[in-house]
Amino acid sequence: MDNRSYLNLLMNKAWKSLAALPLLACFLQAASPAVSELPLPEKLYPGLDSILRSAVQQSPRMVSRALDLEMAENNRVDARANMLPSISGSFGLNSSKDRFVTLRAPTPGSPPPPATTSSNQITKTPYSLSLSQPLFYWGEKRNKDKIGGIRLKMAQGDYRQAYRLLAQELRSKYLNLIVEKLALKRARFNGQFVNTQLKTQEERLLKRVISEAEIFGVRIQAEQAQISLERSEFDYASAKQSFARLAGLGAIGDEAIPDAITETSYNAGPFNQLLADFLAQKEPVAADAISLRQRIDIANLDYAIAKTRLLPKVNAVFGISQDEQSNIYGAGSKYTSSYQYAGIAINWTIFDGFAAGAAKRNALIARRQLEGSYQQMTEQLAQDAQAAVKQINFTARNMAILDRQLVSTLGYLRTMQEDFRRGVKSESDVGLVQISAYDSELYASSVRNEYLIRIGDFLGTLNEDPIVANLPVK
Repeated sequence: MDNRSYLNLLMNKAWKSLAALPLLACFLQAASPAVSELPLPEKLYPGLDSILRSAVQQSPRMVSRALDLEMAENNRVDARANMLPSISGSFGLNSSKDRFVTLRAPTPGSPPPPATTSSNQITKTPYSLSLSQPLFYWGEKRNKDKIGGIRLKMAQGDYRQAYRLLAQELRSKYLNLIVEKLALKRARFNGQFVNTQLKTQEERLLKRVISEAEIFGVRIQAEQAQISLERSEFDYASAKQSFARLAGLGAIGDEAIPDAITETSYNAGPFNQLLADFLAQKEPVAADAISLRQRIDIANLDYAIAKTRLLPKVNAVFGISQDEQSNIYGAGSKYTSSYQYAGIAINWTIFDGFAAGAAKRNALIARRQLEGSYQQMTEQLAQDAQAAVKQINFTARNMAILDRQLVSTLGYLRTMQEDFRRGVKSESDVGLVQISAYDSELYASSVRNEYLIRIGDFLGTLNEDPIVANLPVK
């Protein structure tokens, strides 16, 4: 089996593991109607949506996470095994040769009689088979099984959270690619414009219309424009490689990257509604909060297990064994001894050097630490959600300003182009306004990028990001 087939097999197992158990209620909750009103990059660009869907199986990061999920499923089986019976057996094939020396008491007045020797070849096949079933462990076995189930759910939650973070990073890199592409377009135009200006000035220098001192600044601008162009080309190529590697793609072409970030509207209503619903929750459904609650549950179970360490444990035992013996004094005859037994076995650790008490105290300390962290997290989550809505509002207002500036600049560019066609303005004048238009479009695209990414971060804080719907669920 080659590496690709093996990874595909692991991913298929991971998907089955993710769907094998019912998902937590927080992940099964229906998406809030307010979420559907928010703009997300994959809604604006269908190409990105298909990349996000394929990244579930193609991204190297998700392949690694699938291995973690597979291990969690195996650990779940291991935790459940402590409640099931254990069977053990043995079988042997033994061959031995026994040699016996017989000494006889001498007769008074006679020399000692010679010793007699005899030997016997013995071949035997002893075997044994035993079964042990835990009967009563004061809930210890059941609690260990519960811990295994919780850890599997935590692994499933980590898998979903890992994909959400991956999707958010892909969104950001995709939007940055659009900005990089626009910056490259601006750098190319600026290079052509400066080179044209340089060519004109070089011709004027040849005609001695200007001096060497006057053309020096233009030559410097041309060199700087060339450096900026090469840097933009390098940054754009590097960004494409980084995005393709993260998404698990071979490469991404220029045609798959839009020329500009679409103008996006802002409506405060859905954000305020989502925030109000989140703050009204008794227990926050944020991914980190859910994970911390699960860790508290495990700490409680660890404490319950620690309390049973010095209590007697009861097992049901069943077994059968057989052995063979040879009686040399009976002319080498063999006889078999067989045993069959069934009953109850009690194991009781009466004193373990105060280890049980230390284990209980540590379990209580761990629980108090987790409860304190959970209290701080709930307060911090509320503050983070409120701050996120504020930041979205600030970004949206700035976006509206830059959008108006872009409209104004594009309108001025059209006016200059009309004046150029009428011969009122020069080509150089139009070029300068065109560069200004590119700058305005860059500023507007950058703030639109920030706005869309802040929305994704906000939905991630609330555990409302619809991107997790790309994962398989039962």
